[in-house]
Amino acid sequence: MIAKKFTLLLTLCFISLTFSQCFEKNQHEEESQNTTGTTPNLEGIWVNTHGQVIYWNKKISNIPEDYETAQFDIKGQNGGVFEAYLTIIPKSSEHPGRHGSDPLPQTALPMLGVIDWDGKSVMMTDIGDGTIYKCRITGENAMECMLWESGDNAIAGRILLERKQ
Repeated sequence: MIAKKFTLLLTLCFISLTFSQCFEKNQHEEESQNTTGTTPNLEGIWVNTHGQVIYWNKKISNIPEDYETAQFDIKGQNGGVFEAYLTIIPKSSEHPGRHGSDPLPQTALPMLGVIDWDGKSVMMTDIGDGTIYKCRITGENAMECMLWESGDNAIAGRILLERKQ
């Protein structure tokens, strides 16, 4: 009787070990597929075609109808990292994104970005006030982004970007 129980226990241990090794192997293969996927080339001019942003003063901009358009010039991509320049083009002198009485900068704001190992997620931040952009690539020339910045001039929003060049 003890021999049968011992044999059954050894058999269950063997089966258990075999399944756990198969599971670990499959999990490792999935992880390695994610890290060796192709990294898309994002270089070019990306334009904000649609979206909505709420500013620190609670004014809301429906893009592109209301206050602004934005252009991201992504260049210098090296693998999964890149530099970019953001130009905000106000459509009105009443733009709610003004910092107090100071107008929006007329020069392109430098940014840094990274493409996730999955080849679909993108994070960007500007060099200056620390606005964060969390994006998802939805097509060869399309991205959906959420953006936020904390502090006295806080903003939050979601925008659609389309590559024009």
